[in-house]
Amino acid sequence: MTRILLLVNGLGLGNSTRCYAVIQQLLAAGAEVEVATSDNGLWFFADKPEVGRITEIPSLRYGQKAGRINIAATLSQAGAMLGAVRRAEAVVADAIARFRPAAVVADSIYSLRPVRRAGLPLAAINNSDMVVRRMIGGGWPAAALPQFLAIELSDYLFHRAIPDLAISPRLDPTDTAEAGPFRRVGPIVRAACRPQPARTGRPERVLVMLSGSVFGSAVAIERDRPGLTIDVVGRQAPSGGRVPEGVFYHGKVRDSLTPMREADLVVVNGGFSAVSEALLLRKPMVVIPVPRHAEQWANGEGVRRLGLGMVATEQGLEVAIDTALGRIDEFRAAYRALPALANGAERSAELILDLAAGRRR
Repeated sequence: MTRILLLVNGLGLGNSTRCYAVIQQLLAAGAEVEVATSDNGLWFFADKPEVGRITEIPSLRYGQKAGRINIAATLSQAGAMLGAVRRAEAVVADAIARFRPAAVVADSIYSLRPVRRAGLPLAAINNSDMVVRRMIGGGWPAAALPQFLAIELSDYLFHRAIPDLAISPRLDPTDTAEAGPFRRVGPIVRAACRPQPARTGRPERVLVMLSGSVFGSAVAIERDRPGLTIDVVGRQAPSGGRVPEGVFYHGKVRDSLTPMREADLVVVNGGFSAVSEALLLRKPMVVIPVPRHAEQWANGEGVRRLGLGMVATEQGLEVAIDTALGRIDEFRAAYRALPALANGAERSAELILDLAAGRRR
């Protein structure tokens, strides 16, 4: 049996959901899997008994100021981040010695020296090459440039140099670019996320599901919309304020696919996993990128260019919902014209197992 160790950044939920999608395919192929993760990843994987063991690792976090990503604050805590990397390396080294994997897969984890010391093949799930190409294409917001230069560009250079394989999931089925260790795959989504026919008729339900990380957008729905149900996942109802009729706050949930299937319109931050699952379910979208985050801007721009939704700011949330509902037929038509999307999770598992067996495709 092939053993695969996954190292998963647990700050948000997106890394965990897409890694779980790959894990499902690895398990179906007969592999044995363990996960090392942190923060929300520990919560997400706690009820996944099919994963052999969950190991906690220290997490790396962006610095913040007034609830926003702040690059100066991030750089100022470089010493603490280096200490976290060293502690994580010790945990990873112990996991490798105990589990003896045939390959290691990292998703936004950089404590990889123990993997190299053990001589193990290393795969990464990372689409920084797409972000770099999108930024080179121009049109980016000036506020995203510091995060791009300090984080995304470094991420790209790291993944060109360190892993044996970089699995790069793409939203756009016509994006076939590959370079260096990057191998293009379709959107990575969980097995239960199966394509649905584009809906018709009057929209009746909206899902607002913004990021589970500390940088996720605040949500406060204030206007009444008779005949429309708005489900807010990942947030509690604002204290002291009136909740309009038809608006329901559900807090943190593991099963985000059920409300997404039922929705006519989905409002998400620009995290790749949430956007990918909405895309596979053929849901018109409002994408609200986390401010100052280049990758989230790039993902939102991808949705806009495909004609599947629109981009907005969190301050314009309610106006964006109304505008998108008015354009719902336009977005549905774009889905009908969209070429078929390959199963990114299935292809990722194939690439990882080939790497573990010493094969390259």
